[in-house]
Amino acid sequence: MTEETGQVLEQLRSALLEDAEAAASISQLLLENASQSEAAAPWRRDLSRIRQSALRLYRAVRQRLHAPHGTASPKAIGERLHRVRHDIRGILGNVLNRCQLVTLEADGLDEELRADLDRIRDHARRCVDHLDQHREVTRDETPAETPAPIAARRSPAASPTAPLICLPATDITGASILVADDNPTSRELLGRFLKRHGHDVAFAADGREALDLLHARDFDLVLLDVIMPRADGFEVLASMRETGKLAHTPVIVISGMDSGPNVVRCIEMGAEDFLPRPIDMALLKARVCSCLERQRLREREFAQFFTPELARQLVRRPEILTGGRSMEVSVLFCDIVGFSRISERLGAIDTLRWLSDVLDALAACVMDEGGVLVNYVGDQIMAMWGAPEAQPDHADRACRTAIAMMKVLPQFDRRWQSAIGARTEASIGINSGEAFVGNVGTPRKFQYGALGNMVNLASRVQSATKYVRAPVLMTHHTHARLKIRPPHRRLGKFRVNNIEEPVGLFELAASPPADWLTLRRAYERALDCFEKHQLGKASSLLGNLLVKNPSDGPSLLLMSRVAASLFADETTFDPVWTFSAK
Repeated sequence: MTEETGQVLEQLRSALLEDAEAAASISQLLLENASQSEAAAPWRRDLSRIRQSALRLYRAVRQRLHAPHGTASPKAIGERLHRVRHDIRGILGNVLNRCQLVTLEADGLDEELRADLDRIRDHARRCVDHLDQHREVTRDETPAETPAPIAARRSPAASPTAPLICLPATDITGASILVADDNPTSRELLGRFLKRHGHDVAFAADGREALDLLHARDFDLVLLDVIMPRADGFEVLASMRETGKLAHTPVIVISGMDSGPNVVRCIEMGAEDFLPRPIDMALLKARVCSCLERQRLREREFAQFFTPELARQLVRRPEILTGGRSMEVSVLFCDIVGFSRISERLGAIDTLRWLSDVLDALAACVMDEGGVLVNYVGDQIMAMWGAPEAQPDHADRACRTAIAMMKVLPQFDRRWQSAIGARTEASIGINSGEAFVGNVGTPRKFQYGALGNMVNLASRVQSATKYVRAPVLMTHHTHARLKIRPPHRRLGKFRVNNIEEPVGLFELAASPPADWLTLRRAYERALDCFEKHQLGKASSLLGNLLVKNPSDGPSLLLMSRVAASLFADETTFDPVWTFSAK
């Protein structure tokens, strides 16, 4: 076995030496030609580094690949070969990737310099081929073909000559990517390549630094080397799996350790893909694009219910959703008025078109205020603020959303009124308070939302709008939490179905008339008199109010209650109105 392994070393040295020497020689000519070219001035530092890497390659082949002296064990020789191959792959990656970057970035290079770069790349690629043909031989492994990247092997249609396809067709940009690699040149080249494609890149020079960064912030993708000081790539993968990060942060392993068992181990530990050095930048771009596209698809799923910013956080930290907890939130229910009558007139297809048009605009109002679309039930929307991330102004956001919803509805009259034979109207109820927030669905059907008495109350308040004759109502719980109070008026205390404790209701005026303050003061004075059982004074105030505002719904309702109380038994007077209907 020792003799066989020594032969592998000698054969590999012989195969690599000619191309390594040629790459070093051409790099010297390249650097000399570049010193005389004005156009090459901005790229001389890169060209000098290509020369340095080519020399390192030549020296590594000459000095480190030779038959062992003495009686070293096959395992020791195999481990040595394994390490040398890893290092040579790293050097080849530096040569190839820097040549590729210069070719891409330096538009002004003359043809002779570009030809020299191409020749260096050709010799470096032949070195890669030689490495693949002379696999290491150890006690536990026999020569084998270099494993294909995992993503490629997952696709039966993939072939060496097939074009690389990245879905979607346009590049994905703006991702946050961590590059963990102990080789500074490799970090520089990967960083330049990723930043060139519009990504934000952070760097870690060893495994411990990578873990610290992963603990401190969230990333969309990690490019991970295996052999690193303090903690290697396997330890990073294990830690990410233990903390749950690996389930939602894809990792592409990039390493010169290209042997089959290493690939399998990385994938079994949860890595998304494994790319051997030297890296094909086009292939890397495709793999990065593929991983990020899957992340974006998950974000789009969340974005149906959450704001884009929150959706991105939830993809990275889904534990925010799975853990139920008590939180203070504001809940809004919005219902389309007269939906059954309109759907009967329109028919199924046109009803769906009209409803989709309306609900999409109403949902946009929720998203604009950072809300969560908890649920759609027929023609009703349930939305929430204050979770999964706390929002101190959740009550204000809910009220601003209600006002925005009412203001957006008139646009549908222009498009749909002639077809539906009526205006598009909505009724809204808002309540605030403590609720259980988390999965309110089942183990089979996940649904993020709020559960509790305050949610039931919000639903009842929305139903009460038709009795109170005001399209937007909020409870005294919401009113007390407002930091900036929009136009509103107190409507009194009410008992709603199945909730014993009376609730104070306030009308929220989305488009208040010019004399709103006068109307509000007059109504609230009359309400105070009614609640104090000063029925005659309340009747007089309401009479004067209705002369100027004959169609004011809450005033008409209060006048009917005053009149009913005038003829009722005084001992049974109760200023709290009870709604019997849900």
